[in-house]
Amino acid sequence: MSWLWLLADTAAKKADDSKTKQILDFLNNIPMIGWGIAGFAVIALATAAIAKWTGNLDKIIVFGQKYFSRKKPEITEAQRLKARQDLIEILLKQVVKRLEDSLHHKIRIDLMGEVQRQRIGKGNLQPDQEKETDKSPDNFINRTLNLFKKTTPPKPVSDHTSTLELFEEEDIQGRLLILGEPGSGKTNELLVLAKDLLTQAKHSPEKPIPVIFELSEWNAELEFADWLSQQLLKKYSIPLVISKHWIEHKQLLPLLDGLDELRRVDKDDEVTSEDLDKRRIAQQIQCVRKINAFLDNFSLPLIVCCRRKEYEALEAQNEYLKRLNGAIYLQALEDKQIQEYLQRLDRASLWDALQSQPELLELAHSPLFLIILVVAYQGKNIHSSEDLLDEYIHKQVHDLNNQGAYPPGKEPTPEETHYYLSWLATKLDFEETTEFLIEQLQPSWVDIPKARKQYRLMVGLSFGLSVGLSVGLIVGLSVGLIFGLIFGLIFGLIGGLIFGLSGGLSGELSGIKTKEKLSFSWSSSFRGLSVGLIFGLIGGLIFGLIGGLIFGLSGGLIFGLIFGLSVGLSVGLIGGIKTSEIDVRDKINPNQGIKDSLKNGLIGGLSVGLIFGLSVGLIFGLIFGLSVGLSVGLIGGLSFGLIGGLIGGLSVGLSFGLIVGLIGGLIGGLKTVLQHISLRIVLYQSGVAPWNYARFLEHAENHRFIQRTGGRYRFVHDLLRKRFAATLKES
Repeated sequence: MSWLWLLADTAAKKADDSKTKQILDFLNNIPMIGWGIAGFAVIALATAAIAKWTGNLDKIIVFGQKYFSRKKPEITEAQRLKARQDLIEILLKQVVKRLEDSLHHKIRIDLMGEVQRQRIGKGNLQPDQEKETDKSPDNFINRTLNLFKKTTPPKPVSDHTSTLELFEEEDIQGRLLILGEPGSGKTNELLVLAKDLLTQAKHSPEKPIPVIFELSEWNAELEFADWLSQQLLKKYSIPLVISKHWIEHKQLLPLLDGLDELRRVDKDDEVTSEDLDKRRIAQQIQCVRKINAFLDNFSLPLIVCCRRKEYEALEAQNEYLKRLNGAIYLQALEDKQIQEYLQRLDRASLWDALQSQPELLELAHSPLFLIILVVAYQGKNIHSSEDLLDEYIHKQVHDLNNQGAYPPGKEPTPEETHYYLSWLATKLDFEETTEFLIEQLQPSWVDIPKARKQYRLMVGLSFGLSVGLSVGLIVGLSVGLIFGLIFGLIFGLIGGLIFGLSGGLSGELSGIKTKEKLSFSWSSSFRGLSVGLIFGLIGGLIFGLIGGLIFGLSGGLIFGLIFGLSVGLSVGLIGGIKTSEIDVRDKINPNQGIKDSLKNGLIGGLSVGLIFGLSVGLIFGLIFGLSVGLSVGLIGGLSFGLIGGLIGGLSVGLSFGLIVGLIGGLIGGLKTVLQHISLRIVLYQSGVAPWNYARFLEHAENHRFIQRTGGRYRFVHDLLRKRFAATLKES
């Protein structure tokens, strides 16, 4: 910065060595200029104060906003149609991906691959043998259909009849209940139906849009229609006005999964398991009543998935989904089906083992546990589903065929893999969600008090060093770069320690919000500019009057005016920065939210800092030039004033633009990045999470524990997630 001031001094000396002194003396000798500026500031402040007192300030601001922002147009039919088409495409991709990554499908592919490996060296099979070996065992679940409005007993459903055909029956009229035992394939049945319904909706505009909603995320405080709209907004960024239009005009088909998974209950330390079950049943009853009321108000089709045992418990209390017209029950497998399935997979020895272990055979009646048995059974006695899932986990984490995400020798140990997944499962249970995004890691997930203090200290140090180095750079441009950076480093360390320690000893951990979408709001900027100018001019007037006692009234008031305009401009610029999360459906890469926050923070900081610096430089140059022009002659005074003012103003403005830019950058996303990195370090050092989460989740996907859709992850089955969580609590 020193060379800029030298250039300004050289330019001033060429005009007249004593010109500056003459200008200041002239201004002090003609106090009308200074008093005029002061009078203008006082009138402006008085007008703003009166407007605020009489309640007209907001009207003035609204009037000004008309010239800075445009009113958003109403949602058009074309926009609704575009939202429909986009949502159907996204949902169809998600459903297909979930079906392909389902545990049933993945294990079947693994088994077929194993059969292919066994063929090596055995010669070519006959065509009929090849066809029989590769036959997909997908359609081996028994189903019955129960029509609620008829007294006839439930009727068996043929394997050739799809769930879509049952859904479209005249007696069902699009309102269906899917019941089954744990692991019977209820969610898979729902996904297959969703795929068929989405295909219909894609080609037929009159068909409603089928959307899967997780009832584990249900909010009892909202009306059911409002909850559906909020979920569409949260997960797919569908505007509320569009989703409400869909509901009112029968264009939405809610597919409600997991009525038995409602978990939003108060878990007091002293509550017994019996009381906890009562609370959950009470909440399920509340949810059933809200669904019934929703169907009374809106003539929509609707499907609900639930475990048989939990739904029968509701019926025992005379609570049921009375607006549904029928139920599909996914029955247990028969012994003959199990035997034929194992013979197709060349696992006849496993059938012999099942014959001698009644408890194991009972588990095999569930399609999920049957396919896990095929993979995990190693001859040990298995007495429960927990034992079976433990065997599956143990077999998969030690299987060398599941490696590949890490370089050889760099992968986590089986014990680390198990622990990381168990910790993640407990946190998903705590958050009452089934999906995980890396960027949604939160400080509240840190359990150890010492680690929580470390996190606060790291965040405080990172903020303090950022500000300190920026201040040091400003000082360095004035008095020397090395000295300034050393000063800034010391200043930042001290400030960071004070901030971090004060935050580490008390207070709650603030959540981390990603800044994935950066925009600028002219209306918010104008409001911030108005507020900033009021307080800036007040502060500038006060400092100007104080400075006027030392440097002269005119010079002090000029400084005050520049100060007020600068504060107003900075508040307006920073206030206009708007950030938000992108659509979940657009998160196609792991940890995309943090990467976008870093990019937006840099863009926002550089933009705000540069605009602020240039604007302050121009303001300073114009005010200084006009002041000199009025005192010594318009042409010469303007030339001298503008050159000197612009050089000095740009130097000061760009320097302080670093601070304003840093604030803008922190708002734009850099704060999010600093918080996320600090949190990842603390979690890694605590031993509960890997450092490279994306690579680890790919590792877990290879082990058939996790499935990925874009940047989102979920366990391949909820029973597996629950078992991982239970093992951590048992350890």
